[in-house]
Amino acid sequence: MSMRKTKIGFDLDGVVIGKPFFVPDFVMEKLVRLKVDHKLTYRYPESKGEQYIRYLSHHPLLRPPIRKNIKLIKELYKSNKYELFVVSSRYSFLDERTKDWFRFYKLRKFFKDIHINMKNEQPHIYKERMIKKLKLEVFIDDDKPLLNYLKKRIKKVDLVYVSDQHKHFSKK
Repeated sequence: MSMRKTKIGFDLDGVVIGKPFFVPDFVMEKLVRLKVDHKLTYRYPESKGEQYIRYLSHHPLLRPPIRKNIKLIKELYKSNKYELFVVSSRYSFLDERTKDWFRFYKLRKFFKDIHINMKNEQPHIYKERMIKKLKLEVFIDDDKPLLNYLKKRIKKVDLVYVSDQHKHFSKK
């Protein structure tokens, strides 16, 4: 008789993958979040130029793994009690770059599936849909406003916040 595994979802950037070391947080925030009536809205880079810059900035050498979190992911994987998933709101133009990253760091095997936002939905809507679709029991992210949104919409999932400063998991 096989034991049912707990399903855990991980955001990618800021949780599994480090953010570019040369870009200040306030600049990242301006590139990613759209301030409209204080609602949770994210920017989609419409121009090919901005998409190309983002593509370049997602090169594996500029985005190292977050070692502490990778260590925990490996421990969870080895315990054989968990199914691990990536649910990233990275837009479709970063699909190949994401695959490159997992190949470069040889970390693909630790995740049952890797999901990115191929329809370029708003990240909070995409993640809510995927958490429900995958029937995740735990979801780990570094975006507080997004987690606050999810907390109101999904009741039976443990939402875990990854602190930007400490890069480790803490229960939200």
